[in-house]
Amino acid sequence: MGLDQYAYIKHGDGTDDDRAAEFVWRKHSKLQAWAETLFTAKTGKPADKLNCGELLLEAEDIAALEALVKQKALPTSEGGFFFGHQFQDEAAVENAAQDLEFCAWAKDAITNGQTVAYSCWW
Repeated sequence: MGLDQYAYIKHGDGTDDDRAAEFVWRKHSKLQAWAETLFTAKTGKPADKLNCGELLLEAEDIAALEALVKQKALPTSEGGFFFGHQFQDEAAVENAAQDLEFCAWAKDAITNGQTVAYSCWW
């Protein structure tokens, strides 16, 4: 039990059969805090509605994420035990290379006209 996170190219109608996760994170609570803030800003919905939901990412979102990762400035999560908040600083360091790899992949996908989505389950 805990926070599982996914990034993928959204195909067709976006059903589970149409998408395969390209990136998977486990309890990367700082990434989740970033995604929740962005989700709320884009949709006007509360952050908890991202659970089993979907956040469509644009080039500007990826550029902002990349800058935060490089600056070691991802936001602090208040997500609690199941989000792994007790070791979020360590997780951010451990996930930094994957985060940057994701940013490069996502920028390329968006440039090629694909839709990049982020989803989570907790």
